[in-house]
Amino acid sequence: MKKKSLALALTLVTTITGILAGCGNNTSAQNDSTTTSGSTTTSTAAAATTEAANSNSGASADSGELELADEQVLNLTYSDLAILDVNDVRNSNEFQVLSQVQEGLFRTFTDENGIDHTELAGATGYTVSDDGLTYTFSLRDDAKWSDGEKVTAQNYVDSWFRLIDPEKAFSYAFLAADDIKGAQDYYDGTGSKEDVAIKLIDDYTFEVTLNSANPSFLKKAGMLPLFPIRKDLIDAAESAGENWGNDYTLHVFNGPFVISDRVLENSMTLKKNDQYWDAENVHLTQVNLRVVDEFSTQAQLVESQQVDILKLSDLEYVDKWQSLVDDGTLVRIISTSPSVTYISFDQHPAGNGGPSGLMLNAKVRKAITLALDREEYNLLFRNGLSTTAYGLVPYGITVGGKEYRSEAGDILNNSENAALASDPAALKALFEEGMAEAGVEGTAEDVTLTTINYSPSTLDNNIYEWYVQQLESKLGVTVQVETFPDVTGWKEARDSYQYDFYTMGWFGDYDDPANFLGLFVTDNGYARFMGGYSNPEYDELYNKANASLDENERLELFTKAENLLLEEGGVDPLYFDNAQIYAQSYVKNVSYPLFGADFEFSRAYIVKH
Repeated sequence: MKKKSLALALTLVTTITGILAGCGNNTSAQNDSTTTSGSTTTSTAAAATTEAANSNSGASADSGELELADEQVLNLTYSDLAILDVNDVRNSNEFQVLSQVQEGLFRTFTDENGIDHTELAGATGYTVSDDGLTYTFSLRDDAKWSDGEKVTAQNYVDSWFRLIDPEKAFSYAFLAADDIKGAQDYYDGTGSKEDVAIKLIDDYTFEVTLNSANPSFLKKAGMLPLFPIRKDLIDAAESAGENWGNDYTLHVFNGPFVISDRVLENSMTLKKNDQYWDAENVHLTQVNLRVVDEFSTQAQLVESQQVDILKLSDLEYVDKWQSLVDDGTLVRIISTSPSVTYISFDQHPAGNGGPSGLMLNAKVRKAITLALDREEYNLLFRNGLSTTAYGLVPYGITVGGKEYRSEAGDILNNSENAALASDPAALKALFEEGMAEAGVEGTAEDVTLTTINYSPSTLDNNIYEWYVQQLESKLGVTVQVETFPDVTGWKEARDSYQYDFYTMGWFGDYDDPANFLGLFVTDNGYARFMGGYSNPEYDELYNKANASLDENERLELFTKAENLLLEEGGVDPLYFDNAQIYAQSYVKNVSYPLFGADFEFSRAYIVKH
């Protein structure tokens, strides 16, 4: 067996999107009396200069250098949880809490320069066979649950099998089913549990074998849905008809904190877990979480120092709070999120090219893609605070230690595409070539494109009106916006192909281009959300890249696949998000890792103020 070092950029965890409710977070960036957070990045929005570096982030800060406050309590806002079950986790608020009260194989922190570093947590090490197929995980023997029971390999094996239980149909089952030998067949009901290659070796060792080598598997292995579970407690609760999924009193915890109190739709209290194996390095004794629906109220609580960290949802506060940043009251963290917002086109064969009958044509899709001015979108609707997207894979995602986006380049802004984007007559000509190929007679003026929107907010209405203005002025088409009063009607329209295009987004699960590019492989499980793009050449490039153990080859093949996807207008990326986070200056050593929870506060502390 070949020993692998964990001193690698092994960032972990999760998804949240504009439409899909997944989970996830943020990473690196720039700074203006701010601190930075995340993996190395060279995007415009993330060309970091650190004027106040590590005033608020980084696992390496030494609390002994500063005088600690008598009360080590952190105050945050949150959205109440629907799920406390790690296997069934779905949303970002669940990842935030559960990642702090539970623990898996690894835990990721950011250092004084805002760079992600993943450390061994529940694991003491692991080995990978020379052929890249078999992973053997060794666990620490001093980890305990909050009831004093040992955390064992059986707890991990139980969790991994439960995740792929076909009767459970958990959202993140693919984390195991996609890679582990026999797992997909078991999940599909065509194979047996006995044939799944998850094997208990001893009390503190377990082993998994993959179908084929996949360098990204290790990044999945530390994700929240694969954290250990107490099957004995789950079975007992379910047998008694109790609400295991969302009753904290039925749970035990193996992370730095425990849930000690909860008022539904109101508040939750976390207390330090004295049974935690690394409790001596956990300084906070309590974390107060409160539900505050209105952002204006959240902002007031920050200004009065009743809330200690807040991720902005109203970007106008960037200007409003600049004086508080300048005088040192607040620290601003600008984080490049592993997320992309884009336009999906109806490329499903069953949709027949959408209401216009044109969306199956690559030239039509590319003309629409290049007709939209991304820089203008960013300025008008993102206050210029996002990063304009000229590719699908966001900044911060790495391959073999290299940032993928910097290596792959701005595909939609190469010289040929830039020239075409600046020439409306050429764009219209390209659109009409596509019309002819699709067998639709007439000119662009005869075409009506239909887009669907489910949010009647002023911002969303303005965005869709901007689509109308851009496409009608540059292509000559008519754009019809169908707005639904709720998401149910919108989903019905989407699933019955009543659209030509709509706005969508994806928040990365783990640090690898596969997490974004894999969405567009033929018959991917998320195809109905992604427009149904299908190209055998793309599938072949992606599959070769995903299975390659040569990082340079993976980078080259992923880049070729992304170029093909975008040149065919398979998806139309608009922007990469940059999270704006504000923290009180007396809160130290919080991490803002690329993936997972918004805040990793297990090593945080409060200084006197």
